[in-house]
Amino acid sequence: MASQSASPWRNVLSGVCFGAALTAAGMYSPSTIIGQMHLTNFHMMKGFLAASASSALAILLGQSLNLTSCKPRTPAALSFSLPLLRSPYDGNLLGGLLIGFGMALAGACPGTVLPQVATGVTTGVPVLFGTLVGGILYSLFKPILQGKPDEAKQKEDAFSKPTAYEQAGISRNTGLVLYEGLCVATIIAAVGLFPQNSPSLLSPVLGGLVIGGTQFVTLFLTGTTLGISSAYEQIGDLFWWSAKSLAIGDISNNATALRPTVRGTAFAFGTLAGSWVLSQLVDLPLPQETIDVNASQAVLGGILLVVGARIAGGCTSGHGISGMSMLSVASMVSVLGMFAGGMGLVALHNALK
Repeated sequence: MASQSASPWRNVLSGVCFGAALTAAGMYSPSTIIGQMHLTNFHMMKGFLAASASSALAILLGQSLNLTSCKPRTPAALSFSLPLLRSPYDGNLLGGLLIGFGMALAGACPGTVLPQVATGVTTGVPVLFGTLVGGILYSLFKPILQGKPDEAKQKEDAFSKPTAYEQAGISRNTGLVLYEGLCVATIIAAVGLFPQNSPSLLSPVLGGLVIGGTQFVTLFLTGTTLGISSAYEQIGDLFWWSAKSLAIGDISNNATALRPTVRGTAFAFGTLAGSWVLSQLVDLPLPQETIDVNASQAVLGGILLVVGARIAGGCTSGHGISGMSMLSVASMVSVLGMFAGGMGLVALHNALK
């Protein structure tokens, strides 16, 4: 089994593979992401489902080879109760909605913003700036948002039975077969009904399969599953750690020993590098930038993406590719919130025009 305490270079290398795959699949274009929220472009959905379905098989293989001991994601319950919503999944739903708002505003996800920057997409830099601000803000308010859930929430079956197959009372293999069948059927329907795709090096389905393959690479190298939003939280933690160290004048060995981890950040840098290297090696089809996203909208969207992802305990890659592939109910609620939030914001905007 790969050690999670291994060199951060393993995280960088796995990030390189993920970044190259994400770029080849063409799922980073703002028009592709916003078009999905408008239900006018289904490139993202095809690739997303193919990545999640193949990721499920990659995790199953990784576990059978003893490469990982990863567990299904449990609810990201808030430390307080939301009005009209007392559920262990409240953090997943709230965070998912915020991610969806950010996707609709910025045309990006916490992962896709890195290929956008690497390939020179106009909105990439302001969205990235927003994600960094979001990481700093979340790190500051983390003690409030990530406190211990109340006892009533902790007693819910959602924690002891985090997966859909456990809650349905069926075996994992049966649940996995049903999930794979649902993904394949939905992909076939989407390809048949919406054949048009965004410009990309690989078709969305093939690109999604390649992204799912990087799940196995990540398990082999790091023993952990794909997920990138923790990188922004770590950057926020490093920001406040540095500020505190400078304020008290303590840059001693003791302060260094307390430095926050940078493994997620290493993966993010690898993702950026992998995308850039691929863009230098091959002629990538230019992404369609037919939807106008101004700088302030991009920054706000970036902030919402990261704050939402950390409240939910994951983003489109952590929940959508990794969490759903392990049939985590919390991940399913998060992804449902993402698309409901994005599509809902688009519908509201159209209604107010």
